[in-house]
Amino acid sequence: MSTLIKGIGGYLPERVVTSEELEEMVGYKEHGVKFGLCKMLTGCASRHWAGEDELCSDIAARAGEIAMKEAGVEPQDVDAILFTSVTQDFVEPATANVVADKLNIRNGFAFDVKNACNAFLSGVDIADSFIATGKAETILVVSGECLSKWTKLHYEDKEELIQRAPVALSVGDGGGAFLLQKSSDNERGIRTSWFKTTPEIWNNNVIWGGGVAYPGDPDKMYVPGTTKVLIDAAAETPYTIPKVLAAAGWTKEDLDYIVPTQVAKWIVAHISKAMDMDLSKIVEIVKDCGNMGASNVPLAAYRAWQDGRLRDGSKVLMVGGAVGANIGMMTAVL
Repeated sequence: MSTLIKGIGGYLPERVVTSEELEEMVGYKEHGVKFGLCKMLTGCASRHWAGEDELCSDIAARAGEIAMKEAGVEPQDVDAILFTSVTQDFVEPATANVVADKLNIRNGFAFDVKNACNAFLSGVDIADSFIATGKAETILVVSGECLSKWTKLHYEDKEELIQRAPVALSVGDGGGAFLLQKSSDNERGIRTSWFKTTPEIWNNNVIWGGGVAYPGDPDKMYVPGTTKVLIDAAAETPYTIPKVLAAAGWTKEDLDYIVPTQVAKWIVAHISKAMDMDLSKIVEIVKDCGNMGASNVPLAAYRAWQDGRLRDGSKVLMVGGAVGANIGMMTAVL
């Protein structure tokens, strides 16, 4: 028995905002900051932004609907739905309930998984465990990010703009979904997963709002810039990949593609160099999508599935990283 990724879905809002447009919005010219800084530091030239009335649940539902259609699964057949995102519609109840309602999933249970940008891979791992223990047979894992609504557009001075804006402005909106199902095909499905938390560096890139530490303070809801501590942690991630591949009985030569998180273009290039793998084997969407939080991995997988790079039988390594700090990796045969 295995857990098969039966369907992959993705959705991007219609509105496209270029990095230069966004730099103009936040006052690069007024503060004397050179245009092009965001693209230079992150590789993001444009990103999609949700509509004014478009919520996380809307984006997640659109991606989930596509994944279900790809898998040939009807709403009544879904045993569980997991919503896995940085952003959410509200504090309580779980946004997963809203997505279930919008998708007409009435026979299953729903809950949210919170783990910053690693929430989606964490959700897939939980779903795999449910299927392995017989608690469910068909599970929809969705992500729907509206990070644009947490993007600060007004800066008081040049120092804050240079420090926070380039990375904070690279975020975008989008959704991804996997429809996971119990399968008797032991040659395919999720093979291994590996997760690690470094809790002592949790106090980096914190979005302080939305909790009891700063109740009701809208200024605490903005996406922060990054810190050297997290950059250093991310730089170490690729060197763990051989161990994760070995657990699956694979070497890097066995891989068809790596699907990593899309925080910045330099991370994709660093994985390529550290693994001594051609960049063409690493799915990258940061240039026209930006950093979409937990939606990075599923949406990158969906785009590669759409254009034929990924197909039935492809051997894939998914790599996630998040504040907290968390690393997650998963191998699968599609």
